[in-house]
Amino acid sequence: MRRSHTFSIAMARDYDAVHAYLAEPLNFPQWAAIEAGSFEPLANGDWSGLTPFGFRHFRFTPRNDFGVLDHAIFVPGEALLYTPMRVVPNGDGTELTFIFFQRDGMSDEQFASSIEWIMTDFLALKSLLEATAPL
Repeated sequence: MRRSHTFSIAMARDYDAVHAYLAEPLNFPQWAAIEAGSFEPLANGDWSGLTPFGFRHFRFTPRNDFGVLDHAIFVPGEALLYTPMRVVPNGDGTELTFIFFQRDGMSDEQFASSIEWIMTDFLALKSLLEATAPL
C-alpha cells in the first residue's frame, strides 16, 4: 500500500463557482504549477503541459454534478498518477479535498517536497478564488 497525504482546504467561495472553475481544464495553469503557454488540449481528450518536473500529460474526469474532479498526471507510456480531488459545499463556502500518493521510486524527501508544491498550488487557488468572490 502506498503512503498518502490528504489535503483539505476550506474556501470562502460558493460551491457552484469553485466547482465550475475547477471543472474547466483551461483554468489549471492559473493556479497549478503548469506553464500557461504550454498547456493545450490533445486530440484524444487529454491535455499536455510543462511542469517544474518536466513535460506531462493530464487526463481529467468528465464534468459531473457530484464535485468529483479527479485527474491523472503522467508521462506518455508510463503509469498514470491518479489524483482524487473533490469539492463539497461547506455552508456558504466550499471544502476541497485532495489525496496525493507517493509514487514508486519516490524518496521520502521527494514525497515531502511534492506535498509542499501541492500545498503552494492550493493556497494560490484559494487566494485566487476568494479574491474574485462577489462582494
